[in-house]
Amino acid sequence: MWAAEKIWPGETVFVLAAGPSTNALDLSRLRGRRVIAVKSAWKVFAAADVLFFADGRWWREKALRPGVDDFAGLIVTTAMEIGDPRVKKMKKVAPTALAEKSDTVALARSSTTGAINLAIHFGAKKIVLLGVDAKLAPDGTRHNHGLKWPWPKGATAEAFADQAREFATIAPSAVKLGVEIVNANPDSAIKTWLRLKFEECL
Repeated sequence: MWAAEKIWPGETVFVLAAGPSTNALDLSRLRGRRVIAVKSAWKVFAAADVLFFADGRWWREKALRPGVDDFAGLIVTTAMEIGDPRVKKMKKVAPTALAEKSDTVALARSSTTGAINLAIHFGAKKIVLLGVDAKLAPDGTRHNHGLKWPWPKGATAEAFADQAREFATIAPSAVKLGVEIVNANPDSAIKTWLRLKFEECL
């Protein structure tokens, strides 16, 4: 197993998820900052330092990740079946709390949880969440990357509810570890963390 090192001690890390709220943001302002992109969200900020995913289906179905071969950063997963030598593999545990072992991340229904845990392993003292919306955009858009998603929208509400519970469960352990987490979407359905405007988080 690959183990993360404290390469970003004391820094602010932006975790970029796929919620459509980021379509209204100037993500070029992330340049020079520490960024972990979750799954296909790397498409909207290809300069991310790290791409994290937990869903092996996402990697196997190339239509979901066009262009990822050109991604220059570190790629990390908990999907043990992935055999690509570029991809670093970590253990996964149930998200009753964030994992403290550097070769392990906690998650169940959201790769974003794993990305949060990875940021903490890297030494982050503050994590800013982007695209953690837990709801569709007013026009029905589900993601910021514009790729066709093969799973039905009917499963979306249930997935959002599962993710919300997961975030609420791991939040106290982040506090215990001395890490501040904020959600850079004032309109997010996730109310676990303080919600701020993107500009206030820069």
